[in-house]
Amino acid sequence: MADRDKFRQEVTACLAKDTGVVALMTCISSHFPSFEVFRENDDLVVKEARRFLIVRRTGADQFRTQVSVQQPSTNDIDAGGGNARNVDSLFDELAGFSEV
Repeated sequence: MADRDKFRQEVTACLAKDTGVVALMTCISSHFPSFEVFRENDDLVVKEARRFLIVRRTGADQFRTQVSVQQPSTNDIDAGGGNARNVDSLFDELAGFSEV
């Protein structure tokens, strides 16, 4: 299991350097090595087996996430859907995503 405090520190440092969600790619990959993480426009797509988690940065410590079992799509987030997350709840979602 990844270390929550170390993850939070690294994400905070990554986001301080860059305004986009792509700054999270390295942090997520290092803490959750089973994930395939790639960028789609201004969003991240996290792939685990046959599922996808879309992550969009919406503020300094704020994100919107959406799980998809089909091809990754940002349509729900574009329409204002998805789940609001901060760094801690993003960590929880990623940890849960890796365990299913």
